[in-house]
Amino acid sequence: MSVLTPTPVAAGAKAKRQLTTNKFLPVMVTLALFILMFAVGSLIFPGFFSGQVVLNLFVDNAFLLVLAVGMTFVILTGGIDLSVGAVVALSMMIAASLLQAGWSPLITIVIVLVVGSVFGLLMGLAIQFFDIQPFIVTLAGMFLARGLCYVISLSSITITDSFFTTMAQTRIKFPGGLFISPASSLP
Repeated sequence: MSVLTPTPVAAGAKAKRQLTTNKFLPVMVTLALFILMFAVGSLIFPGFFSGQVVLNLFVDNAFLLVLAVGMTFVILTGGIDLSVGAVVALSMMIAASLLQAGWSPLITIVIVLVVGSVFGLLMGLAIQFFDIQPFIVTLAGMFLARGLCYVISLSSITITDSFFTTMAQTRIKFPGGLFISPASSLP
């Protein structure tokens, strides 16, 4: 081989190095945008640059982080699920209506988990056994879950149960006066 022709090992190493850099590019861009937006927010709003604001940001969006992890597994396996948000809304409508009717919070939590799991299982079975595209099944599931929300109630249902109120007001303290809680915007 001549000096100008790269060896297959060198070309493979270069391709691997390029793949590694490209693999983390979206994460790096997301992190850079987060830091930029946090810096701009800190300049515009006094008190924005604090550890409590960062904790509140993650606590307020914790359910989105959990859903994002689940959706990552779905997408990595080549699927798609359009019904996730609607199933979450349906679960919360069921929980709120059961609590309003006087059901026990623990039984309500179990029922909501079972309903959400069965809803997902039925869509998965329809995809697997009837060989229907996941896009179509989950789109139909999304519309069904939204419709069931409207059947339960046309307006918002407030959750005033003492168990949920106590859980929302619970604070886990960290050094420096920082804390996390499900309702991080409490005084």
